[in-house]
Amino acid sequence: AFFRSTLRSGDVSAELKQKRSKGSTSSMRSHVLSVLLLCVAAVPSFAFTPITPTATSHANANIVLRAISADGENDEDEWTNLTEDGAVKIRTVSPTPDADAPSPTSGEQVSVDYVGTVAPRAWSAQDVVDAWLSEQQGLDALAPKLFIEFGIDGDKLVDDTFFTEQFVTTALAVDNKIKCKKLCMAARNIKKGTYDVGLEFDSSKKLGKPFTFPLGKGKAIKAFELAIPTMRVGDTAQIVARCDYAYGKEGLRRTTGEVVVPPYATLCFDVTL
Repeated sequence: AFFRSTLRSGDVSAELKQKRSKGSTSSMRSHVLSVLLLCVAAVPSFAFTPITPTATSHANANIVLRAISADGENDEDEWTNLTEDGAVKIRTVSPTPDADAPSPTSGEQVSVDYVGTVAPRAWSAQDVVDAWLSEQQGLDALAPKLFIEFGIDGDKLVDDTFFTEQFVTTALAVDNKIKCKKLCMAARNIKKGTYDVGLEFDSSKKLGKPFTFPLGKGKAIKAFELAIPTMRVGDTAQIVARCDYAYGKEGLRRTTGEVVVPPYATLCFDVTL
């Protein structure tokens, strides 16, 4: 504003205007520089002091991480994956006190006390492909790759606003309308009925005796066939099994039709061999 008022003085000669403009500019520059120097001088020095991590800060961070890990009920460090994709995993809750206790081998008759409960489904995109998409008929071989690329996990699969017929047609390249509708309907069917996490659906105590079966002969769910050989007689362990290693897409029903295990259910078993 100062420059504009100076340059608009009509009664001043052009030469004088230039001199005044230069003089004013020089004056203003000196003034601004002085103000800047004062501002810098007024800033506390600690504002520019870098904070260097110390051994104490690292130790405190590690304590917090250990506390979070200890509080987690599903600490991954405690689990052993029995399949490459983590569909079945086991952790020892109480090891046998007998150091010489044997592990069972295929063909042996084994007996287990157990309690079975419904566990969170918590499907990743790979779980969706392996446990659900593999059960759907007539899909192009490209579909599994697209499910992974679009990150279609369990939550997205049952989201009516995401997994729509338009999405299936355009993104997953399912151009057959009948196949598209069937796929969307199959996704919606997952939400039908109840899925009560933590619900106890069966136990050997209810049966009044241990569950006895020949190992490796297909007389038990796949998860048991994989997990029991890793235990020793007297061990108590927890086994988590994805649906395709338990009761699959149909679940388990009584002869009356009552649902015991929901379709596509992930299950947890507390087992003592």
